[in-house]
Amino acid sequence: MDFVKNKNLAILDVETTGIKAGSNKIIELYILKVLNEKVVDDYYSKFNPKQNIPLFISNLTGIYQWHVEAAPIIDDEILNIKNFVSDSIIIGHNLKFDLSFLNYALTSNNLQKFDNETIDTLNLSRALMRSKVKNHKLVTLSKYFKTVNQNEHNSKADVLTTYEVFKNLAVFDQIKDKKDVESVNYYLNSIDLHLKNKFKIENIPNTYGVYIFSNKKNIQYVGKSNNLKNRINSHLSYSRSYKSNKIVNSSDSLNIINLNNELSSLIVEHRLINKLKPSLNRSGRISRNIYWIKLKNNKHNFEISKLKNTKNTLFQIGPFLSYSKAKNFKKFLDYNFETLNCKRNNSRKSQCDISILLSTDCACIDSFDLHKYLMNVNEKLISFFKNKEKELEILINNLNQQSALQNFEEAQKLKNFKIIFENYIEFENFISNILNLDTEIINLLKDSNIEISQDKINLKLDLLDENDIFLKFDDKNYTEINYFNELQLILRFIRNKEPYTISK
Repeated sequence: MDFVKNKNLAILDVETTGIKAGSNKIIELYILKVLNEKVVDDYYSKFNPKQNIPLFISNLTGIYQWHVEAAPIIDDEILNIKNFVSDSIIIGHNLKFDLSFLNYALTSNNLQKFDNETIDTLNLSRALMRSKVKNHKLVTLSKYFKTVNQNEHNSKADVLTTYEVFKNLAVFDQIKDKKDVESVNYYLNSIDLHLKNKFKIENIPNTYGVYIFSNKKNIQYVGKSNNLKNRINSHLSYSRSYKSNKIVNSSDSLNIINLNNELSSLIVEHRLINKLKPSLNRSGRISRNIYWIKLKNNKHNFEISKLKNTKNTLFQIGPFLSYSKAKNFKKFLDYNFETLNCKRNNSRKSQCDISILLSTDCACIDSFDLHKYLMNVNEKLISFFKNKEKELEILINNLNQQSALQNFEEAQKLKNFKIIFENYIEFENFISNILNLDTEIINLLKDSNIEISQDKINLKLDLLDENDIFLKFDDKNYTEINYFNELQLILRFIRNKEPYTISK
């Protein structure tokens, strides 16, 4: 292991409340410092995430809410953590995940991200163990190498296991004679010679664009990148992911389409996925339908419909780009407006069991006045959606109150409703801004050679070969479904870019 000789190693692992840095928080961290295979120091702490730890996380890690109530918050310790590893090569399994949380804590406190040299045992395993193990999970490698320590989903055990796995991987012929960490990582990220010959790779541009892996029978995968060369190299590298390995092994050709900006690449990728239907793209395919939620004058509860215009509609909310989104928003409406859940047959003299159980009015009794009930709900709907931002504030205040009272189940339900409602408001405001020719959005689209009308998004792909078979988009197949889905793509793009913001 010459490449780490006489150098401090900091092997680390974090446990968190979820998978997204920022939204989720660190609840445990262990760092083992090693020099020339001897332990010289360690760091351990649990952290109070100041948010609810989901039950499945507690069951997985063994860390429950009461374990962290008296623990420090990560913000108070992050500088000490950075100083602890400042002179070390950082090692971890799927290290990108751990560093995303630690770097978020650093930048949130106006500190620089880690700039240490790093070694990821996940990448080492992918490059060195591809034909030896079925996957590259830490528990799989632990069993393969018969490590003393076991992967137990707690930081200390995982760090000790990771270090044992690293020592076993470091003696493989491909890397054991490397002189430094840079050389090891260069090997891991370099293109597999077999794949280089297979795809005849040469002169991949460092530009925006879309790439297509295929074989003689099928399109296998469509992807996009801000740097085609780097992205394609990652698919072909020795340390390529399981998914990339599946893509390249099932393909025998690669096509590249150069584009001049990120947003066009995003939309072209989306269109190609839905036109070509590649077998290995898990996401990006749009639903065949869009949905609307309606209050009708002949039903006592909300209805989800595929049809935009229907008779008897009193109030309509939408569009929703999937049935699940419409269903979740309907749950929010049912909760907020306390709609009746009983079966309306107007044949009973007394209340049905459902209405008694839920303590609501009953639509089953023969004296139930449907018209009066619907007019009341409709009036509330009009007022509610006329004052959406105010209603959102009320929802957030209610959420905060339930959290303060430690009514976590009710708080989680309100948190889900908050996200659903915020997304609806954001999308509605975005469409309104487009129709009203918002200057910021129009300038962004102009810079990306994109025009939006009331029913279509036009890409000005002047530099492309019009005869390219992949880019023949048939206008007659461009539907309202495509339009709203592409608007959502543009909204997500703007949301993640500075200084653009979406507001009313």
